[in-house]
Amino acid sequence: MKGRRIDMRANYRELLKGNVGVMAFTSGLWTLAGQLVWPFWSLYVLGLGGGYFDIGLISAVGSLCGVIPFLLGGYLADALGRKRMVYLLSFVLSSSALINAFAPDWRWLIASSILSSIAIGFRGPAFNAIIADSTRDEDRAEAYALFSIIPPLFGLASPYLMGLYIDHVGVVRAMRTGYLLLFASSLTASTLRLLLLRETLPAEERRGVKASTILRDTLRGMRETLRVMPRELWVLIAVASSFSFGAAVGGPFWVNYATEDVIGLSKAEWGLISTAIRVVALLLTFPFALAADRWGRVRLVLISLIINPLILLGFINSRNFWQVLLVGILGATASSISTAASQALFVDYSPREHRGRINALLGALGVVQSLTPWAQPGSIIGAVGNLIGGALYGRCFQLPLYIQASATAISALIALAALRERR
Repeated sequence: MKGRRIDMRANYRELLKGNVGVMAFTSGLWTLAGQLVWPFWSLYVLGLGGGYFDIGLISAVGSLCGVIPFLLGGYLADALGRKRMVYLLSFVLSSSALINAFAPDWRWLIASSILSSIAIGFRGPAFNAIIADSTRDEDRAEAYALFSIIPPLFGLASPYLMGLYIDHVGVVRAMRTGYLLLFASSLTASTLRLLLLRETLPAEERRGVKASTILRDTLRGMRETLRVMPRELWVLIAVASSFSFGAAVGGPFWVNYATEDVIGLSKAEWGLISTAIRVVALLLTFPFALAADRWGRVRLVLISLIINPLILLGFINSRNFWQVLLVGILGATASSISTAASQALFVDYSPREHRGRINALLGALGVVQSLTPWAQPGSIIGAVGNLIGGALYGRCFQLPLYIQASATAISALIALAALRERR
């Protein structure tokens, strides 16, 4: 037993010395300032003169603009290699924070959303593939757990500090400062990726790019990928698609529901709850990742999916800080059960030579692979869900959240009926 613990520690050190460590640390720098602004983005839209529908509209427009880049990004990740796509698009994504920082009104946030979605779309398949390529089958869930744990550590206190700052100076002024800090930290992260990442796709496996045929080759390669995708992956996509749709409908309005419209929390209280959620997730994600590698990944995903609708119903019916805090802690626990397991399942079911294109397909659909209820899906699912949520929230604050709970329950039913552990 002692020898196994020594081997595990040595393996973790080896992982953190390589690409997984570089991506985890640089994502942590991004998260440090990102968590200042991400939990309060919907309030910033309102502060710049937008309405509830505009919150959904901004997200939807950006999401649709990411569909084609995700498809092309998968081709480029397999044709040019992973590293180049990751660091170049990280620089582009970093610049979108400047638009948000100096936006004179809410319409400028549409431009930022479009730029972000295009950059994330082109970068996403390579981002996922370089991590998957840098892990082994037998410890993949643990590697994803490390990646899930390290970046949030950097931003644990950020939501609470920003909540205090917003309560003191107001939403708009505080968020402008936050976006400037996000630009600085993300620019640093992008530079480190340029300098430290190692390519994982051998030169002999890269096909090269011809501008005249890139779209045709992308579609042809996608057809080939669709033919080789196993049944288990299709079932997992169905589960994650329903889950992601619910998150797109209800997720953008959690902060409005908790602070401005129904429950009446202060921004600092919401920030403190956000911090508590991340602390619980950090404490539990790795133990559940170990369990996933030993007891089976599907089993943990099923447990999480069954619990999540109940958590959402608890949030809808909360009416004070302590109730929301309890629901948040329970939700973080449920998400921790499946975070690493579900991400590892997607990789397990994806043939290595098609991982870039499979990630492109998932990105174009807007699938949340981590099955986290407060994630923000993009692309097709995100656009449809965001528009529906924006249209409904102003009429009934609870309705988008009930839709999210129902969609999550449907995911659980699909998984129970059809998702099986791969032998």
